[in-house]
Amino acid sequence: MRERRRRERLPFIQMDARVKVRKGLFSKKWLEVQVMDFSRLGMAIVSDEEFKEGDKLQFSLRLNTEVGDITVEQAEALVRNSRVADDGTIYGLEFEESQKASVGDSLGRIENVLTRFKAVTDRIR
Repeated sequence: MRERRRRERLPFIQMDARVKVRKGLFSKKWLEVQVMDFSRLGMAIVSDEEFKEGDKLQFSLRLNTEVGDITVEQAEALVRNSRVADDGTIYGLEFEESQKASVGDSLGRIENVLTRFKAVTDRIR
């Protein structure tokens, strides 16, 4: 399969993630999801919940590191694609470009930590 992403997706150390579908003002149901990979522009998640292409999801992330956590609260992403896997359905999400500056900064910091982590693990191999 030809790679279509604009940026390489990176493995992660330990990331907690939860999402909810934006279905009105009173939607309170947050779902825990598993993050497969990540970049500043998007991520892939695994979920048993069914999302449709084009759904707008609100998400929260926390990257746990030895020197502290990096968190992203109430950011938004669009479901761009999906495919069925053994663990559930894998959804490709693209982060909304019109996020608050603090959200974009946190996403960039997470990407920087993961890039450094990947470089170290590549050197060890």
